Amino acid sequence: MTRRIDYRRRAVDKARLTGRLSLSALPRTRAVVAEASDAPVEASLLLDEDNQRRVVLTGRVRTTLMLPCQRCLQPTAQAMDVHVAGIVVASDEAAAAVPREWEPILSEGDMLDVHALIDDELLLALPMIVQCDRPVCRAAYDTEQKAPENSPAPDKPNPFAALASLKRDDDEPR
Repeated sequence: MTRRIDYRRRAVDKARLTGRLSLSALPRTRAVVAEASDAPVEASLLLDEDNQRRVVLTGRVRTTLMLPCQRCLQPTAQAMDVHVAGIVVASDEAAAAVPREWEPILSEGDMLDVHALIDDELLLALPMIVQCDRPVCRAAYDTEQKAPENSPAPDKPNPFAALASLKRDDDEPR
């Protein structure tokens, strides 16, 4: 896949950009994965113009990233299927004028760095919490394990018991 494109010229042609990248072409995404995988990053992007001659970029980015589990820190496969939809702009002022239903995609002048765009989209779509499905990890770190139904509830001290004695002291006439 071509790294840099003249996005205006490609939008006039209604260009479809499809291809595969290795994770090494996306340095910022590569920096957050637990281990490199052989899974390619597949991208399919379409450049078009809307009725106001703005360059609209839509498409999808798909891959599987090996991210660290938040519980056991072991690498776990996370499928990524990212929908891309935005208007390509050349400046911050133009980005401020993009309608709310679209995301501004900032370019470098007349050229759009497609690899940086894919890198950005993957980073923005990363899950907040990654947890693996390994039974050992789930058993060791699952805090929502239920106690058997016929076991008595453990006696817990009431944290407000000390307040009861203070209230009794206040109720006494002075």
